[in-house]
Amino acid sequence: MARSVRPRTERLRTEALLVRRVPFGEADLLVGLFTEQGGLLSATARGARRSSRRFPALEPMHLLRVTLEIRPGAELAQLTEAAIERPRLRLAGDLARLEVAGRALRWVREIAPAHTAEQAAWRELNGLLDRLDGVTSASPQALLAETGLRLLVAFGWGLELAQCVRCGRPCDATQSAHVDPARGGLVCRACGGGPLFLRPEPRARLLAAMLGDAPEILEEDVPIALDLVEGALTAHASGS
Repeated sequence: MARSVRPRTERLRTEALLVRRVPFGEADLLVGLFTEQGGLLSATARGARRSSRRFPALEPMHLLRVTLEIRPGAELAQLTEAAIERPRLRLAGDLARLEVAGRALRWVREIAPAHTAEQAAWRELNGLLDRLDGVTSASPQALLAETGLRLLVAFGWGLELAQCVRCGRPCDATQSAHVDPARGGLVCRACGGGPLFLRPEPRARLLAAMLGDAPEILEEDVPIALDLVEGALTAHASGS
């Protein structure tokens, strides 16, 4: 009688960000990791709550270097090693920056597809964390808004801010426009309009920020930019 062959376990060594940490069982942790090479992965860290010797670095914000054992068909990988590749101490010690970083990590945790490398999103998220850890003239909220707009592009959900997403009618650069982030961008009045209103100048600036053509988003554009990002991400996360 032929012996069954167990699927071969894959060992993955990659840079990662901790996006979730939940107690599991008596001494284990269930962690969510956004990784450079494997995308969003869930894993168990056995004995992590009993001893910190093997997992001294399971903290958010820092760039980690992890080793994972991944068995084909299994929902959870096994985290076998974790170390800090690049600490972000300034970020970890500032409440306002921590709140912004946590919001960005939550965005990625909720919308990134599992087991799918997202290199552009990985670069944008780490770029935000590095800027929050450094010296910058921009506010944390402005950095978040700018990154959020580019994360939409990275995940393939960039907002259309030049023409109606329903009928394709162009919107003149000198005109104000209605925007529905849940529907993907501008919606002209003939197609029902949208809940958000954009004047010509902010619309041009936000489009430039989304495409990476603006050096820095203006503080006055931050509230509407965050509304656009949250509206789009909420719609995609809910599958609407």
